[in-house]
Amino acid sequence: MSKIKKNLWRHVLQLGVIAVIAGFILKVFFGGEPANVEAYCPFGGLQSLVTYLNSNTLACSMSIVQIMMGVTLAIGVILFSKLFCGYLCPLGTVTEWMAVLRKKMKININITTGSVVDKILRAIKYILLFWIFYMTISSSELFCKNFDPYYAIATGFKGELTAWMAVISIACLFLGNLFINMFWCKYICPLGALSNVFKFTLTFLGLLILSLILGYFGLPMQWYWLLGASCVIGYIFEIVYHESKVFPLLRITRDDEKCTHCGLCSKKCPQQIDVANLKVVKDIDCTLCGECMGACNKNALQINRKPAFRWLPAILVVVLFFVGLWMGTHWELPTIDERWGDPAKLEHLESFEREGMRTVKCFGSSKAFAARMKNVPGVYGVTTYVNRFAVVVYYDPNETSKEKVENAMFTPVKRKLNTPPAGVEQLKIITLGVEKLFDQMDVTFLGNIIREKEGFYGIQTEYDCPVKVKLFMDINKPIDKKELRSIIETREFEMPVHGGGVKKIECDYELVNISNQVDTIGRQEFLEMMFPATKSRFQIALKKYGEDAATAVYEMPYPGLDKPLVQRQVPYLGSFLSTQDGVMEFATALNGDTPVIRITYVKEVLDDDKIWEILQTPKWEIHYTNGTTKEIDATLTFKTPGKTVE
Repeated sequence: MSKIKKNLWRHVLQLGVIAVIAGFILKVFFGGEPANVEAYCPFGGLQSLVTYLNSNTLACSMSIVQIMMGVTLAIGVILFSKLFCGYLCPLGTVTEWMAVLRKKMKININITTGSVVDKILRAIKYILLFWIFYMTISSSELFCKNFDPYYAIATGFKGELTAWMAVISIACLFLGNLFINMFWCKYICPLGALSNVFKFTLTFLGLLILSLILGYFGLPMQWYWLLGASCVIGYIFEIVYHESKVFPLLRITRDDEKCTHCGLCSKKCPQQIDVANLKVVKDIDCTLCGECMGACNKNALQINRKPAFRWLPAILVVVLFFVGLWMGTHWELPTIDERWGDPAKLEHLESFEREGMRTVKCFGSSKAFAARMKNVPGVYGVTTYVNRFAVVVYYDPNETSKEKVENAMFTPVKRKLNTPPAGVEQLKIITLGVEKLFDQMDVTFLGNIIREKEGFYGIQTEYDCPVKVKLFMDINKPIDKKELRSIIETREFEMPVHGGGVKKIECDYELVNISNQVDTIGRQEFLEMMFPATKSRFQIALKKYGEDAATAVYEMPYPGLDKPLVQRQVPYLGSFLSTQDGVMEFATALNGDTPVIRITYVKEVLDDDKIWEILQTPKWEIHYTNGTTKEIDATLTFKTPGKTVE
């Protein structure tokens, strides 16, 4: 405890971060959704910033907050030291704890700083740094999430990761540090490599200025050359000099007159820096953690020879964090920002912003939205902000109007919420006007709220201002305006998620009006209208066997086929069946109340038993529209055999 008190505020910050991560893990353990563990990740923020500067796109799930955290980290390293590494990084904290365990287990493997092995191993983190940035910039997706041990552990292995990569990283973190002191920080951590590049500030700025000069004279330096040069020069400087010359501005200094040369400072340094024999610590591995100062009983070690600076690093960590947070809440960067068409028209475009676009939630869905808008006459650009589900659309007012563009953006939805009882012959249809229900995901959310209420069977939306919502109700259920308002204006509900558990969803829909007109619809007509029927004919089989081939229809009941989660798998089933010899057609339909799968087949090739055998195949070969094929695990399981009906 006395050791902790000597460097109290550092340990408070470290333990605070670990406690937060433990909370993330417990949340997942008890069935909750994985938290946004990269919410304040400076490394991801720097990757996103470079991606944005290169391609005007923002990596998915990243926001201006993370970018500002990355910027403050870079400023902190340049001006002060690697404070994030020494005070906040959970992997650095675990690395130090493993060093304590290593000593207790008397594992004495040691790699001397400056040795050949040390120099070779230090190259690994620069290789990883280049690889991570290259993959992230190329794809606009945070590649480091594939194997980041912090991300894997904090999400309970439920995040967007590659399991085998994450397992190797975790093994390096725990086993590597168990056998070799500070193995992760010295040899593996790509953020450590980037921080060292920032420590060589003048060289890094020189490379940036050189790239700008070359660009000015028509010889632009590609980003990967600048990235590669930074990594190579950073590595060479690290193994040759092993110290930063000018920056950072804060250093550990030793007063030779006060020093008793006991060597405690060197022994306590997590990085094994020989502080006792240095007047000024310029070592590239120094994080200004203060453990050496805490070990000195003679006050011989200070920051820049000033006793008042003893707790300055811890204070700076907190200040930089809140500065980054403040900047992140006051600025905004788009996920994509694209224009197309005649450049002369771009100067005269008008724009409008539409919030609540929940389906525009990442780089991929942003690009899909842009591709869709390119087909809308008069639209010449889009900007998306995925962190607040907002889009800005740019259009030519001489060719179209805001209302026409919004109509093109709107996706009508119809969805069965509950199956009417068999004895019900007719349903009642009422029409509502609802604001802030523009996105199809909002209709899904509202549908989940309504389905829990008795007497409601379906929902359908049409474009209007406000959005027109049709509710299909029990014919005998009274129209209670107060109840309808209470349902529509529900502010929060719990939605079941895949794999168990629930997710809290916040809503802000507003009921504007209720039409006096009431319509009716027959039960069977309602069921058929709501069922998402599909039908695909397979040209390969048609060409092989001809239109006149003797065929039959195999029909198999599949309860729940109309559920959205199941519907997403239907195209994969169709693609798989298209590869099977003798299958001519695939369809989904409604037989009375029962959803069914229908497979039209050539009689001389297939029969009921052979079709059932095909449906039990554990692997499906899928053909994609771009011409590629891929083998995947079967996404649907079939428990009840069907039979030939025609």
